[in-house]
Amino acid sequence: MCSSNDTSYGCTALVGDSSHAYPYGTNNPVTIPIETDYLLDVVPKEVSVEAFHPTAIQAQAIAARSYAYWHIRQGSTINNSTQFQVFVPYAFEALPSAIFPDNPGNPCASGNLNNDQRIVCSAVAPRCYIAYGTYPNDDLPAFAEYFADIRDRTISGGQSYLIAVDDPISSHPDIVQDGHGHGMSQRGASRWARGNRGYQGTLDPWSVRWERAEQVLAHYYTGVHVRDASGMRLTPDYRWNPLRITWNTPDNHPPIMYHGGSYPVSVQVQNTGTYDWPINGQWWALSYRWAKAGFGEIASSNRAWTTVDVPKGDPPYTFSLTINDIPNWGPGAYTLKFDMLLFTYGGTYWFSTTYGWPTYDVSICVDGPCKVYIPLVLKNYP
Repeated sequence: MCSSNDTSYGCTALVGDSSHAYPYGTNNPVTIPIETDYLLDVVPKEVSVEAFHPTAIQAQAIAARSYAYWHIRQGSTINNSTQFQVFVPYAFEALPSAIFPDNPGNPCASGNLNNDQRIVCSAVAPRCYIAYGTYPNDDLPAFAEYFADIRDRTISGGQSYLIAVDDPISSHPDIVQDGHGHGMSQRGASRWARGNRGYQGTLDPWSVRWERAEQVLAHYYTGVHVRDASGMRLTPDYRWNPLRITWNTPDNHPPIMYHGGSYPVSVQVQNTGTYDWPINGQWWALSYRWAKAGFGEIASSNRAWTTVDVPKGDPPYTFSLTINDIPNWGPGAYTLKFDMLLFTYGGTYWFSTTYGWPTYDVSICVDGPCKVYIPLVLKNYP
């Protein structure tokens, strides 16, 4: 716990600097802005901006905001100890190389920010939060617990949306549990965003990589929605994530495919939506569409059907199908767009086109070899 002018660590990120001591008064509680102060100092202390993928940092910002919203709605007061979230004043300003924003009232509107500060501002800017509840009251802030790391599987946390889920990308034998295990694994989030079993991207690649923070959050928090600052839903009810793709090749990379060939593939799928997938009067399948620049898209007639009900969150379901219908678009780079399908007596619904959840796209070289262009330098990555 801190008092005004305290220069010890935890009360300021700039230890011993009397000109940047604990900046709040002695009267408690004090009220500070969430967007322009609190989150900017929480996010870089909860995750390493330099080590974590920007998508995982955005997921962290959304979870941290949701956690704060939940306490506000409960009427509880958050303090700046590790009993809540790690809030250290001037943590944002101390990001290397330390720069004090030229617009202190709204730091992210400053013109002199360094690269790490820009990453944090980009993560906080969308002002999204994790919501739960039962329609139409499904806009309540979730108690979005999170933790550092765990191997293979998270742990249930006493809320309907904090159930244990498989986390196969967090499977390296050196991983040890760090934290309570409820909700989002911070390092796991960075692994999914990098598509690598190392959260810094330094280990072996995984067969799946997620590009959106909503995919990360829907994986770790079951049956929730992501909403923006106006309360609008950014996620549909019907969603899915691939957890693992098995290509049946020695390196588990997609094979070069040839017209006339057959290629078996297995996809482990998590139902990340708000409803279970029952097989009573409706049917669920994994399928795909082919796409190629200049040729558009064509849907495959191949389907892999569920044979049991698939509950939301856990356990995942593995689909096995054979790819043997490459369009006659000549050799070159194609895109295989995996998508879930819902069949009912009333119609057929692709999750992507009907509900707005993204396909999972894989680049396929057809009748190779295919030219691959690799950038020599990725500058200012965010």
